[in-house]
Amino acid sequence: MIAPLPGDIFRAGQVLNNTYEIEGVLGRGGTGEVYRARNLISGRVVAIKALNAQFSGQEGYIALMRREEQMRDIRDDAVVRYTECSRSDQGHVFLVMDFIDGPSMADVMLQRRMEPRELMIVAHRVAEGLVAAHGHGIVHRDLSPDNVILKGGSPEQATIIDFGIAKDTGAGARTIVGNDFAGKYEYAAPEQMEGRAEPRSDLYALGALLLAAWKGQVPFAGMTPGEMIRRKGQPLDTLGVPEPLKGLIDWLSAPALAQRAPSAAAVVDQVGRALGGTPGGRAP
Repeated sequence: MIAPLPGDIFRAGQVLNNTYEIEGVLGRGGTGEVYRARNLISGRVVAIKALNAQFSGQEGYIALMRREEQMRDIRDDAVVRYTECSRSDQGHVFLVMDFIDGPSMADVMLQRRMEPRELMIVAHRVAEGLVAAHGHGIVHRDLSPDNVILKGGSPEQATIIDFGIAKDTGAGARTIVGNDFAGKYEYAAPEQMEGRAEPRSDLYALGALLLAAWKGQVPFAGMTPGEMIRRKGQPLDTLGVPEPLKGLIDWLSAPALAQRAPSAAAVVDQVGRALGGTPGGRAP
């Protein structure tokens, strides 16, 4: 947890809806904050994502939170579980989700370079989570080292979080935040630069985050819009990455959709075989 600030939405000890006691701040962003809290009835530790006051009254942002909460229908260990969308007495809209205790891949990147086998295990686990999300017609669109938590520090327990700009790809569905670009440029697939996102866009992001974790640095996306688009049309620089990680990253992050991994399920299968074909990616 991080130090509290006078302007925080909630304070330690505050109880929301007679149920959730705030324990501290986990993080802050442009539209809100994330807190650690405890359910006073069950004792379960949860994470609470709350919108700032100026956004809690705007239907677009409320719809975004509502859409994220609908992820509760996805039951997979590799995907954070959402349980409730509510509003505090002060009018702040908030989401309740599982608290995943562990560092993000971004945190680990600041400390050390991740080993190739660790990253293959992460790839297998994240791809399993994407199979579940994509099976419900949901594209994450913002997969990055910030949004993959290693529960207990274990690659085998990698968990995808923050579906806040997820896109519903079902028939007749529309993107919550519109059809313009959403996500982080460094990890976004080329088609996302044109406002398009599909399941294989998440696979590109998975390849980019694996490369970033191996190199220990965020990929350079360019300084201008034109340079960004040009770079996205080129393969990622995997020179020096050992096999089979290199081949996996190249397959995941191919700029052309036709050359990219066809599905998360195909990635699970290929990585599982590369790791020995055993659950959790452990070689026999």
